[in-house]
Amino acid sequence: MSPTTLVRALRKWWWVVVGLTVLGGAAGAAATMLMTPQYESTSQIFVAFDAPAGADSSELVQANNFAIQKVYSYTEVAKSQRVLDEVINELNLDTTADELARDITVMVPVNSAVLQITAVAPNADDAAALSAAVVSSFSDVVLELETPTAGGVPPLRIESLEEPVASEDPSSPNLLVNIALGMFVGFALGILWIAIAALRDRKIYNGSDLASEPGSLRAIGSVPVGAKSDSPTVVLDDPLSAIAESYRTIAATLAHSTDADLSVVAVAAATPRDRSSALTSNLALTLKEFGARVAIIDANLRSGSISSSLGLDGPGLAQCLSGTATASDAITQVNGIGVLPAGTTTDSPAELIAGARFSSVVREVAASYDIVLIDSAPVLPLSDTLFAASAAKSVLLAVTSGSVTPTQLQAAKTTLEGVDASVLGVVVLDAARSGADADVSTAAYRDLRPARS
Repeated sequence: MSPTTLVRALRKWWWVVVGLTVLGGAAGAAATMLMTPQYESTSQIFVAFDAPAGADSSELVQANNFAIQKVYSYTEVAKSQRVLDEVINELNLDTTADELARDITVMVPVNSAVLQITAVAPNADDAAALSAAVVSSFSDVVLELETPTAGGVPPLRIESLEEPVASEDPSSPNLLVNIALGMFVGFALGILWIAIAALRDRKIYNGSDLASEPGSLRAIGSVPVGAKSDSPTVVLDDPLSAIAESYRTIAATLAHSTDADLSVVAVAAATPRDRSSALTSNLALTLKEFGARVAIIDANLRSGSISSSLGLDGPGLAQCLSGTATASDAITQVNGIGVLPAGTTTDSPAELIAGARFSSVVREVAASYDIVLIDSAPVLPLSDTLFAASAAKSVLLAVTSGSVTPTQLQAAKTTLEGVDASVLGVVVLDAARSGADADVSTAAYRDLRPARS
């Protein structure tokens, strides 16, 4: 997973991160409203061991150290069943010692003989009463434990330093903390969503993505996204635009490919989500600008996209294949290029193109033109393109940015190579001009300035 893929996923799914973060905060606030408030009340008691009368300083220090060590053992005594059973009887509580122990916290500051006992209850007064009852019971039990077996006075004193006070504000739940925690969880889930989306995103967005795949097809060029990217005549209608210039770049790249046979080229989309008709017609117009005699055969009998976009009807390829018309009679001149429209038929397109007549029609058209472009149906999952590709000298694939995976493109390549078709490469359509999806060529179109007229 590359940084580009992560940035792309973040640009696409940022709203999920924001939404989950807000939803997490709302969930934290809702949980706060549903939780039972808890109040705390803390008591502090001091434990001291009496030194012998007339003790010197070393004996006093020893007594103090003994008290500090002893206090740590008292933390367990304070939550013992012996102490808490007395608390339950005193306050008449409907609970057990083990359950009550969860509401009691005993803490000793470092190197201190002070014991802090904190009680938690749903009511502030109940918390104060519970804390006071624990202190009272604890004091009684400790004095009993420390009383010599032979009788006498216990060698220690327990003094209360801070009486339990009923708190006005609950200690929990904390609204701000719960909202922050909910937002953090929501944000973390959003980032996880982004990471999973980035890992699952294997689509081709630009020529750079295509080149990064091992054994991938050659990137012939990219057509930037724009309002006129679907226009079949943008080269004529807006000749100084970035889109028109991209078609010229693609045509020039093909024209200067020494190993490419451009006499008959089938232009096909990789999948039904992609489209090739605008690429076919604009390439034809561009090659005409370069001085070539160009013809288009609309072999996509399922949609007839070029015929529809150019407003052509009447006899066409379908009639030529059925024997009711000839190619020379059906070809129409449009903007200086010859166009053999799809025509109309009720027969299966694959059955018509599969016959030997199709190759004969292609040869008849090629005899009068330098370059013949065959606009074909998508390679996957239709069989029409295979017959068109077998009649052509080479094939040019078209994919729409973000619609095809390398696996699908490789499957299309393998399918075409199965009929001995020479695949020239891939043209990426609707490529982004900026952001993570843009490659070097499409990004440069942002700075393109039209020539002065």
